[in-house]
Amino acid sequence: MGGGGLPVSFGKAGNYLWGNMPAFDVLNIAMNEGAAAKDQDIALCFAGDLRNVIKTINGLPSDYTGRCTIVINDFHPLVAIRSIVLLCILLDPSGPSEEVAAEVALHALYSSKLTTAQHTFLHTLIRRIEGIEREREVEIAGQLALGSHCTLKWAYPPEVGALLASIRAATYPMGKAEANRRRIMLAPSRVDYRDRYYTSLRRRHRAGFAHQRETGVLLPIGQPVDSFSTVNRLLYSEDGDWLLKDNASPASAWDPLEVEATRQKLDLPEEDYIGSLFFHIKEQLAEFAGRARRFNMEIVLSAIDLRALPDLLDIMGMDSLQFDRVETSNVMDTLGPAKMISTWGPRLNPRNPCSTLLMYSMNWAFHVSGGRADVQEPNGMMDTMAELIDYLGIDREAKPAKPPPISLLTNNLGAFFDTRPPFQRYLHQNGVTIASRLFGVQERKEPRILPARFGVDISEFDSPKITITPEQFYFTGWYSDAHVFANRTNAIRTAQGHILFPSWHERFIEFEVVKEPMPKIIGSVGNEPIPETLSSGEREPMPEIIGSAEKEPGPELVGSGVEEPIPELLGSVGKEPMPEVADRAGKKPIPEVVGSVGKEPIPEVSGSVENKPMPKVSSSFVVPSTILWPIGVLMMGYLLHHYIPPSL
Repeated sequence: MGGGGLPVSFGKAGNYLWGNMPAFDVLNIAMNEGAAAKDQDIALCFAGDLRNVIKTINGLPSDYTGRCTIVINDFHPLVAIRSIVLLCILLDPSGPSEEVAAEVALHALYSSKLTTAQHTFLHTLIRRIEGIEREREVEIAGQLALGSHCTLKWAYPPEVGALLASIRAATYPMGKAEANRRRIMLAPSRVDYRDRYYTSLRRRHRAGFAHQRETGVLLPIGQPVDSFSTVNRLLYSEDGDWLLKDNASPASAWDPLEVEATRQKLDLPEEDYIGSLFFHIKEQLAEFAGRARRFNMEIVLSAIDLRALPDLLDIMGMDSLQFDRVETSNVMDTLGPAKMISTWGPRLNPRNPCSTLLMYSMNWAFHVSGGRADVQEPNGMMDTMAELIDYLGIDREAKPAKPPPISLLTNNLGAFFDTRPPFQRYLHQNGVTIASRLFGVQERKEPRILPARFGVDISEFDSPKITITPEQFYFTGWYSDAHVFANRTNAIRTAQGHILFPSWHERFIEFEVVKEPMPKIIGSVGNEPIPETLSSGEREPMPEIIGSAEKEPGPELVGSGVEEPIPELLGSVGKEPMPEVADRAGKKPIPEVVGSVGKEPIPEVSGSVENKPMPKVSSSFVVPSTILWPIGVLMMGYLLHHYIPPSL
């Protein structure tokens, strides 16, 4: 092994059926609504699997008497199916007890095999869901009353219904399924990656992780697995192919510090982390089942593009629903933060000062200059490395027989890198400020849901580096007090390991509703107000806004007279295309000045009332800092938002 860290290539192509961000509570009542939440009606929107839903409901007061409306969306068809099946298992008061339901749900989530009784129950449940569905032209929809307090609704694309039917009808044998699982999870060609992973764990934890990988069943060590003799078809394709990546582990789905707290509370053996994880997940699922069975709840499931979800809710008669929390997972990495703001900012509940749009980015650092610890200037790199070495307790003067692996340093360099300035540049370059002003939200300077980064407490959100202890670092980062040098003996302690694999560059960001109406009104088109534009001195790019009244995308508006790029703006009004605004590199002359706003002239933009397209307008000059620029583009964005639903 040579002491190398876990390579990034561990994890061959596969599906993400649960997230790699530990589950968290999106309400965090203690720092937000407080005691008022006890009887408050709450609306929540989640992107992803059920873990954050479970943690959030478990964070409500145990005597909660309000009405909770929950919308859950995931574009992956199998994740959508797993969500509806798991909710039916946990929420039906006519089904098994909360504890039994929790264990069935746990194995349906994370074990490759089920007992005969669990398999029969799951198969019957899927048939029940299929029997309720009614097929429409564009969706599979259904509704199920789970007791007197909870209603479950779903509106899925046809392919989700087709996949559900194929899962129920699948006949591939257990032998084929297990062979396919072992071919991925225990491939001889990947043994080096697995051994590197085990080497990074504390010795007492390795047996549990290896046992779970070998058997495919999430159970404490010593528990018999012979009764798990049937296939869990929620982890396989309809043809029996194993769907997960070879580094997939339920350990990454739940906060390891909370798992350790559960171990201590239940006085479980310290050696069996996977056993502690089993009891922690089961406890969370049972608590959720008990609360959801007595709370007044409505749950809506969907599986579409997150940008189209507001339109779907409107179609379902939920057009007036405004959310107290919207959790978008890391969708901003693919669609951009401005698009999340333009889609979900208007759906936040303005009557609740704690309403929050929560976003998370894993990949922003690759899209902005100076975003990563490993691309710093040499002096900055050396300073960051020195802080890391001191934190790990490495004696720089010592000459140990076995030096620490270089990956111990390179994988953890980001823990002492200040990600705040480059992340703000990333937001700036992606139009977040203007998107926020257009859609009535603002970045929350002091987070009240999650810390802004891994490795800090929420009260230390502004810390430029991690603040956790080395013991906490074991569960959170790469290695921990592994290979810590004892200064006097030059020996390396062998307590090493990691449970999660952060890059230390991940960032979380919260947006809240602006208290004062934004933006100011300076005019109108017809009976609709036009928002005030910003001066060119702010030099903020425009967010991407997509939409069409006729469900037809308009031509692209690109470029700007500013120094930073403007994200793509697409749309159309009626059936007429929007004018193209060429970038500043264009060589077209500046149009004639025909009017002014205040004392500043504005360029002429000619058009037609006879359904002729607007002419192309280009600019190659630097707009004076006092001019309100570019009015036409911002007006169009405002009109698109108010008159045209987002494009699917």
